[in-house]
Amino acid sequence: MGTFREALTDADKAWIAKQRVYFVATAPLEKDGHVNLSPKGYSSMRVVGDNRIILLDGRGSGCETIAHVRNNQRITIMMCAFDGPPRIMRLFGKGVVYEPGSASFEELFKEHYAEDWEDPDSFKFVRSIIDIQVHLVGQSCGYAVPFMEYKSERRTLVEHQSKKTKEKLDISRARDNTFSIDGIPSFLDGTSPGKAAIKRRAGTIVDALLPWAGGAALGAGVAVAIFRNMAK
Repeated sequence: MGTFREALTDADKAWIAKQRVYFVATAPLEKDGHVNLSPKGYSSMRVVGDNRIILLDGRGSGCETIAHVRNNQRITIMMCAFDGPPRIMRLFGKGVVYEPGSASFEELFKEHYAEDWEDPDSFKFVRSIIDIQVHLVGQSCGYAVPFMEYKSERRTLVEHQSKKTKEKLDISRARDNTFSIDGIPSFLDGTSPGKAAIKRRAGTIVDALLPWAGGAALGAGVAVAIFRNMAK
């Protein structure tokens, strides 16, 4: 039987600190919007209070989590035991996004992450810190979760981002991290998505569709439809 409590206990905090992977769920307010679920590693979660956790958010091929949190703040974290006694824990809360350069980001990063991410090239992978106020902690059995053995972290993301110049990072942000798949803006880098970002995003989608479009004329029609929808 599942149990719920209003805050993390010391035992909860100790267990969370041992978890190698966790999952982040968010969704837009619109009823037809897409629910997002992202796996996370790199020991990127820190418990900083009985009702507060922070997540070190890395650059990726999309911005669903950030766009959703800035849209409605809702966020759920799930962890499950892959070794030892079975256990599933869910943390229900509301989040705020802090980007590099903001006072809150710099303070939290210095206190909780700087020792592990002091290499500037490794730091390039970091996109934000998500600060979450947890209002409900849920725990259930996890009897059906399989045993799995931890081998190592994948360094692929850090190594991939460390090779990029600032210009390339800015280009990939505009291309991949401006809108969620439902068109919700991420407002990353403190900017509102302008026409240039909309055109880049539309161009990327059209490039992906053209091989399947059946010809240049249909591809052009798709491009116009996408651009008009995203420019609203």
